[in-house]
Amino acid sequence: MSFELDIQQICTDLESTDHRKRSRTLLTLREQCEQAPQSVPTDAIAAEFDELYLHLLKCYDDRYESVRDRAVLAVSAFLNRLPPLDFHLLNVVSTLAERMGQTETVEPSEEIRLLYVEQLHLMLRKYALMGNVGVFRECYPQVVKVLIKSIKDAYAAVQREGCATLVQLARVADTVELRPFTDSLAVALYGMLNHRHSAARISAVEAIGRVSLHLDPSGEGMRRLLAEVSPLLMDSMPLVRRECGQMGVLMLLELPDRYSYFERILPLVLCCLKDDSPEVLAYIRPLWEKCGNLYYEENEAELSKQEICDLPVENYPANVQRPTIGCRGLVQRSLRLLQLITRETSDWKENVRLHSLKLLYQFILHAEASMTAKFFEIYPHVSHACCDAEPVIAAEAKKVADLLGRLLCYGAWINHGFDGLERNARESFLKCFYYMFTASLGGTYEHLQRLAKLLRCTDYSHTLKPGFQLYILKMLDTILDKCSKVTASMEELKELYENVYVTAMKVMALSYALNSDDTEDVKRGQMILERLVQLEETTLDKLHESLFGIVLLDVDNLDAALDENAEPVLLLYGLIHLGQIRSTYLPQLIEKIKLVFEHCCDTAQVRIFSILSIAALSWSETVSVEREQSTQLLSNFITEIVEPHLSWRAGAHGEAMRSMAMATLCAVAQGAKEEAREVLPSVASHMPSLLEDRNVTTRHYAIKAMCYFQGMSVEALKPLAYATMQRMDDPSAGIRVIAATAVGKLRPVFKSEGEDKEVEYEHEVWETFIKRAMDILLLYHESPEKEMQAAAQRSLIELAKLHPVSWEDSYQRALGVARRKDELVDFYAKMKIDDATVETETN
Repeated sequence: MSFELDIQQICTDLESTDHRKRSRTLLTLREQCEQAPQSVPTDAIAAEFDELYLHLLKCYDDRYESVRDRAVLAVSAFLNRLPPLDFHLLNVVSTLAERMGQTETVEPSEEIRLLYVEQLHLMLRKYALMGNVGVFRECYPQVVKVLIKSIKDAYAAVQREGCATLVQLARVADTVELRPFTDSLAVALYGMLNHRHSAARISAVEAIGRVSLHLDPSGEGMRRLLAEVSPLLMDSMPLVRRECGQMGVLMLLELPDRYSYFERILPLVLCCLKDDSPEVLAYIRPLWEKCGNLYYEENEAELSKQEICDLPVENYPANVQRPTIGCRGLVQRSLRLLQLITRETSDWKENVRLHSLKLLYQFILHAEASMTAKFFEIYPHVSHACCDAEPVIAAEAKKVADLLGRLLCYGAWINHGFDGLERNARESFLKCFYYMFTASLGGTYEHLQRLAKLLRCTDYSHTLKPGFQLYILKMLDTILDKCSKVTASMEELKELYENVYVTAMKVMALSYALNSDDTEDVKRGQMILERLVQLEETTLDKLHESLFGIVLLDVDNLDAALDENAEPVLLLYGLIHLGQIRSTYLPQLIEKIKLVFEHCCDTAQVRIFSILSIAALSWSETVSVEREQSTQLLSNFITEIVEPHLSWRAGAHGEAMRSMAMATLCAVAQGAKEEAREVLPSVASHMPSLLEDRNVTTRHYAIKAMCYFQGMSVEALKPLAYATMQRMDDPSAGIRVIAATAVGKLRPVFKSEGEDKEVEYEHEVWETFIKRAMDILLLYHESPEKEMQAAAQRSLIELAKLHPVSWEDSYQRALGVARRKDELVDFYAKMKIDDATVETETN
């Protein structure tokens, strides 16, 4: 079948001054070419094109966009049907270079520029398919100009098409012929790596990967190429990161001098193996294994021997696939890159730090035990990253540390790890060591004891940093976990438990002192103590009694002018809260407290006294000794700690200490009721002045303590009784209520032997007080304050049972002056006095 065109008419129409005629002619010509049957010989089409090509190419420079557009499409239609002839190629490429390869932009239309590049791409595909790409070598300069111009185009579609065309050219071109142009092409592509469209960045990376195969490996071009692409490993779009990995795979498989660049190419692939996107990982992993297989084939003699003794790693991380021996071999020969990776873990950019840690993870995963020799270099950097301000980066660093502990040879790194802890008592090194040590399978008794002693020293256990405290307690947990797997005698284990106990108590104490509540650290510490109780088969109280004194030995430097926030003061404060007061170490504790009272600042003294008053409330529960011994301990405690501060001293500090001493005395009276009966009378001489103290808090605790003063003679109790009665007129409503209650609880001890006159005199003295007290209580019976009225009624009932005669007299006197007699009569009627008590009183 023939393909005949009216060449003369077409040429005339294309030279017409009417652009619409030119446009219609080009459209018709394109349609005729595209609709020509496949049976038409290419020679026939070529013959027609030979007659028309000059007129068609001239239309590329037409002033009307529609004409230029249809001219390009018409030529492309012919090229699709033409055989690959040099003649046609050179003419078309020359025209494209004139329109698209100039420094300035000749073609203003973005769509037509895209058609130019697509036409060039069409010719590349066509000539490559027919095995005749060599004809391009004569026009490489023009082709490269067009490609560079398209890559730098402002229109993203043109840029992408330019990259696709370059990829096609790089696939089929001879390296020797293309190499002179690769540097200029690569530099043009670098400008696209920061394009706002991810598709453009993907196209640029793909093109760079292909260009890299033709670069001169001996120059700086390859190093710059890898440096330009590497930042895209942190791109926000997963497909861009995947393309970087694919580029790395391409270079590992096809780059002629790839062995020289392994250490620079590997990050492109390894970062994708730790990518957050599952799609990226699933795409790159098979390709990476293909690279490993190629490396294995090329180094089979060496790796086959290694494969024989390649046993499974016992402590391999869960849900992590172990790389093939070829992949591991690739990484193990490229460990020199670690210096660069670790340096970037301290970069000022968050994404760079995260990227470097992910890359380091993959290096460790592949290098396994071979990484042990590099441990000393990377340990400080991973430690620093464990305390990164960004939680995501810190979490990644912890994963790296965990992997180090699992895969590196324990015996080779453990001493370096201890050296790092000893020289750098910082949270960062402890965190890193914790994750390594916990994940490892190693741990001898000597190592556990060395670690426990190290944590007990002041550089660690006396820290005031909450994060540091948390990891000390976590490390203690790990020590207890591993101690069940070591070989040691019972004495050695007890020594280890002692160090764990001391460290845990100090850390818990400081944590409580800083936060004044049961923090997470305190709760974690309590769990450690519970584990120690189980291991030693004892109780928590006995554990404190046996070991708490050792903790107190570590409370140093109290003989200085320390304020309330100083570490020794905080430590003692927290320890008193945790350990309470116990017989085994009370003398030792008293000495520590006396040092604080003697040397430390006012605020520190008040702080210690405040926690001491709280601890004293539990005396009967914590001081578990015989009654006589407990009484003696309480007497010494009050004599040495409390009583010296009950006396009046001028100044705000003296007032505060007097108030705290009174609070402690009141707490002791409540916490050790039986012992207090014997001990409290020794401080009775201080009570009248304390009951009249200017400080309302002091008066409050003093009047509250009066409820527990028992077993005193009338002579000793009389001044206290009248002072207590006077507090019913106190300005503080709370004190008035407690005073009304305390008056009803006062019970003197009358002489059982002696002259009748003396005994009778004591009864008269006390009856006089009782009558006076009842008179005042009856006055408060009419008080509008409900609490005061209730307290007065309770005391009246108690006193009336013991002193019915005095009650009758007081009632009659009050009845004559009472304003609300009905209420008083009702109250009297409700009083039920036991007859036996009345008879006893009468006798």
